[in-house]
Amino acid sequence: MKSVVLCGSPRENGDTRALMEAMFETLEGEKRVFWAYKGEIGPCIDCRYCQTHAGCAVKDGFSELDRAIRESRNIIIASPVYFSELTGPLLSLASRFQCYWSQRFFGKREPLEGRRRGAILLAGGGNGAPDKAIQTARALLHMLNVGRVEEPVMSLLTDRLPAKADQKALSAARELGARLSGGE
Repeated sequence: MKSVVLCGSPRENGDTRALMEAMFETLEGEKRVFWAYKGEIGPCIDCRYCQTHAGCAVKDGFSELDRAIRESRNIIIASPVYFSELTGPLLSLASRFQCYWSQRFFGKREPLEGRRRGAILLAGGGNGAPDKAIQTARALLHMLNVGRVEEPVMSLLTDRLPAKADQKALSAARELGARLSGGE
């Protein structure tokens, strides 16, 4: 079983990573993390190639992400919550999913075979106001042909209690990993 994590955190050892690591403790199989802040995948440039062709014309790290998504059973979106939303670089990376939408809309066909399972991990200071971020993450997962999205796992108030010390959130992340490893 393979899983892909789309990580929107700028900090490789921050609160979002703490939730990911707890989930990895129980998530079986190969895990592949794509870090939005590393800049290996640029945003959609609206060249419209995908309106008439399968795939994307831009040759960068998206080809590798596309292959990983196609091979994966689980897709996880992990992000800090910035201004009630997923981080900008994660949204920029996700703009490349336009090629899947175009294949559905213009090509009238499903670009990604097979249903996947999805999950959302969020961390944020204050109350995090996560509702918009959850809504956006669910829409992105839907675009990736995710049929079932697990309940989001969140560590909020990280300005007072870092995620690595948030036992309730860490426990929920471990339970999430176990659920994603189980059957439908």
